[in-house]
Amino acid sequence: MGQTITEKILSRAAGRPVSVGDTIYPEPDLVTCHDWYVVNFDKALKDLGVSQIRNPEKVLISTDHEPVALSLRASERQKAVREIVQRYGIENFYDAGRGGHGHVFPIELGYVRPGMLVLAYDTHVTNYGAVGCLGIAMVTEISEVLACGSAWIRVPPTVRVNLHGRLRPGTSMRDVAQRLTVDLPADLVDYSVVEYGGPALKDIGIGGRMTLCNTPLEIGAKSAIAEPDAQILGMLAARARGPLALIASDADAQFKAVIDFDMGSLEPQVAAPPRPDNVVGISAVAGTAIQHAFIGSCANCSLEDLRDAARVLRGRKLSPAVRMIITPGTQEIAAKAYAEGLMQVFSDAGAMTTQPGCGPCAGGVIGTLGPGETSINTGTRNDAGRLGPHDGQIYLASPMTVAASAIVGEITDPREFL
Repeated sequence: MGQTITEKILSRAAGRPVSVGDTIYPEPDLVTCHDWYVVNFDKALKDLGVSQIRNPEKVLISTDHEPVALSLRASERQKAVREIVQRYGIENFYDAGRGGHGHVFPIELGYVRPGMLVLAYDTHVTNYGAVGCLGIAMVTEISEVLACGSAWIRVPPTVRVNLHGRLRPGTSMRDVAQRLTVDLPADLVDYSVVEYGGPALKDIGIGGRMTLCNTPLEIGAKSAIAEPDAQILGMLAARARGPLALIASDADAQFKAVIDFDMGSLEPQVAAPPRPDNVVGISAVAGTAIQHAFIGSCANCSLEDLRDAARVLRGRKLSPAVRMIITPGTQEIAAKAYAEGLMQVFSDAGAMTTQPGCGPCAGGVIGTLGPGETSINTGTRNDAGRLGPHDGQIYLASPMTVAASAIVGEITDPREFL
């Protein structure tokens, strides 16, 4: 019987053939953790009596949730992180201003390649699926991975999504991704890997693939992965820190389900409060007043995303009632955005830009809401309190929809500006 991409990656990592339902202890190719949890795993290891970690050369730490320390407590945490990575001999440390978002820049820097297994603290490590890498979140069990080199997981089934058609003007991969959180039943996706393929995948860039792989976590998926192709190999050719090869599911692989999705049938989609899967067509929420807008997060921080926003904002001004924040994903993305004049477009419109990283999506650090205010943004979550006050309302949408809404001061269909 053939294997899925996930089964192939986990078979290699486990050192034996595996199938769905097997309990295994896979050896990861890379282990990642962000700045907000480093102190916690250090405490957990100390409590366990562990003074050394397994394979420190495979560990990557990034300062992305709070790259600019906005309090004494944040400065103290950053200082502690720098001391911890030195003590454990972790050389792959990307401090503030050195990399950017930890779910994005490791792809740019060649750490992440097709066929790899990455175990991480943070749930949105699934972004790495954009290049055919299996990213699995271990959350607090990352301490066990650091101490022992692995931790147990159960081999998940795979739900295959074949993408067809072309996007209509005014829609983007965020609209596709959000619609899929509704069209894919949560009980089907639960503890499964969502694998993307189909004829339309070849036309989707790395930014769009990251968006697709980011969102299934919100309906219970274990991970997400896009079938790598020549486009991915071409992007990684001069970046990869190891050999490159394509990986695909076998023709006779067993999928939990196979779904065909037509991208050309969509209008812009919006996730209304209080859940990321509470998705409706934009016509259902158009006219809702907003005071806050944000473009960034690991779901939509690519150069393609910034270009989409700039298409709408160019030559226009934000509503006086709206403050807008732009957070590029990485130092490289920010540099390219400056070179293309995108940052000037944002500045001319009245938007603010921040240090590359998570931006407001990290929750309660920068760019928070005031009591009773409403935000539309490209973040990953819209639960109560995500951006500060629990009575704040958060709508999630594409960069084009966010930009159009920021101009008008209410949720607006971006097709009116294109």
